[in-house]
Amino acid sequence: MAMQSHDSRDMALAQLETALRLYFEQHDYYSVITLAGAADEIFGKLLIAKELDSSIESLKRSVATIHKVLTGQELAPSAVVERANRARNALKHWSPAQPPIVLFDSLEESKDMLNRAIDNYWALEARLSPAMEQFQRECFAAPQLP
Repeated sequence: MAMQSHDSRDMALAQLETALRLYFEQHDYYSVITLAGAADEIFGKLLIAKELDSSIESLKRSVATIHKVLTGQELAPSAVVERANRARNALKHWSPAQPPIVLFDSLEESKDMLNRAIDNYWALEARLSPAMEQFQRECFAAPQLP
């Protein structure tokens, strides 16, 4: 098989678009978390290379600041990242030292990971694909009043 060149941004976009398809069509939230998480990480590193903040960097700063205001105590940025990536990491890594059961809300975690990946994509491209627009509209639509 011949070696080919693959652009990181294109690979991440393909992963994100596949994650969105799985979210809408198959409700395979485990795969959504994994694929969107990979896209989030690549887009985030591309942003950092441009000296811009990624979604996880903004989240770390915001959560740590809010925690400090509410409790008066510092919160390690690594604790924020660990919590934000807990479901993704549980789907990627396991060892016999860990319990075989992991507790998380797969739907909410998939939405969070998709949001992070889409936020990073937006920061890089200033545009959204039709699937990204659909996700944003559905997740953030105003509730209908009775």
